[in-house]
Amino acid sequence: MKILSALQKLLFPFYKSKNIKRIFNTLNSGKEKSQVMFVGGCVRKYLLNEKVGDIDIATILTPEEIIKKFENSDILVKKTGIEHGTLTLVLNNQHFEITTLRKDISTDGRHATVSFTDNWDDDSKRRDFTINAIYLNQKGNIFDPQSGVADLKNKKIKFIGDPDKRIKEDYLRILRYVRFFI
Repeated sequence: MKILSALQKLLFPFYKSKNIKRIFNTLNSGKEKSQVMFVGGCVRKYLLNEKVGDIDIATILTPEEIIKKFENSDILVKKTGIEHGTLTLVLNNQHFEITTLRKDISTDGRHATVSFTDNWDDDSKRRDFTINAIYLNQKGNIFDPQSGVADLKNKKIKFIGDPDKRIKEDYLRILRYVRFFI
């Protein structure tokens, strides 16, 4: 079964789907350089040869720019967390969560005040675990500023930066840590 899964990953990776190609082409239209990458669970599961379900996309585009790119299309844009830069794109009943790169300005133990950025490293530093700060572009290339691939390979769950600070920023991170550890 692992051989079949590895073969399927090689021949038909999730990032080559028709829906994803359409979304990435729309988001990157008018620009030479890619403005979007996958991040989080979909990348982690892909690297572990697990079934990819939820697809999270990170982008340098602001929510307003994303909305404008899809305004004359059949792709529905839901403002699921626009104050934090998060939108949900719906295409053919498939949901894609897309979030603008950001930095945390302040936190209260659960919610953050954010500012948007176009810096991938800054975005990675505000994430919870190294294994959730692995980015994958549409060509299958990895960007791993927090060394999450090595931690994933070695089955290590490591907070980014100071664990105490990370937990105080969002107390639910301790539950996520336990979930990943188990």
